[in-house]
Amino acid sequence: MDLKGKVAIVTGGGTGLGESIALALAKGGAKIVVVGRRPEPLNDVAAKIKKGGGTARAVPADVTKEPEIKRLVQETLKAYGTVHVLVNNAGIGGGGFHIKDMPTQQWDAVVNTNLRAPLLLIREVLPTMIAQREGTVVNILSNIIYSPKSHPGSSPYCASKLGLLGVTRVLANEVHEYGIRVHAVSPGNFKTPIWGDRRPAEDLNKMALPEDLGEAVRWLVTQPPRVNIEELTVMPFFDESWRN
Repeated sequence: MDLKGKVAIVTGGGTGLGESIALALAKGGAKIVVVGRRPEPLNDVAAKIKKGGGTARAVPADVTKEPEIKRLVQETLKAYGTVHVLVNNAGIGGGGFHIKDMPTQQWDAVVNTNLRAPLLLIREVLPTMIAQREGTVVNILSNIIYSPKSHPGSSPYCASKLGLLGVTRVLANEVHEYGIRVHAVSPGNFKTPIWGDRRPAEDLNKMALPEDLGEAVRWLVTQPPRVNIEELTVMPFFDESWRN
């Protein structure tokens, strides 16, 4: 897909990996709708894109709320007339509780953000993509889905990411006939503010940078129509903590 003039929605696009994905797609010529709960970082990203000569629109929205998802897509269609790319990047960790102590509210918060929201967004953009017989859905997962061991206290995160992998695989088969491609991208440890001071500097310096994932996603969605890459794992080369 040539991104020039295409319209891309990127959730969780105000910071970290989402910001880098939005900037990379904009660099390729896409019109970006950057989505998140906080207006300030969204406006900053949109301003960066515009400063670089691109087109962007900041749309604050809580993707765990169905009416806001509908509003987001409606605003996109009103502004640009279509949607070509959806990147489901918004997500939260929410670990810390063993299953025996898991508060229902905590479980629901993680699953609603990481699994339910992408599903609802996909459902909302599909009629447009099906009608134009063109579209790309990118679901950002985690390398944890390929790990034989999962950290105690991470059950809602693991469940949501594994569930989204299942959605990705089923969706790929359901929309193939309409020319819509569906990708799962599973990043490892990237150097983003999410780590805070939880990892020493020497570990952070081994991590990949957010712009590396942005470029990987841009490369993925610009593959020619004859190429289909359903699952892509992007890992930092020097950080081997994910191997344990």
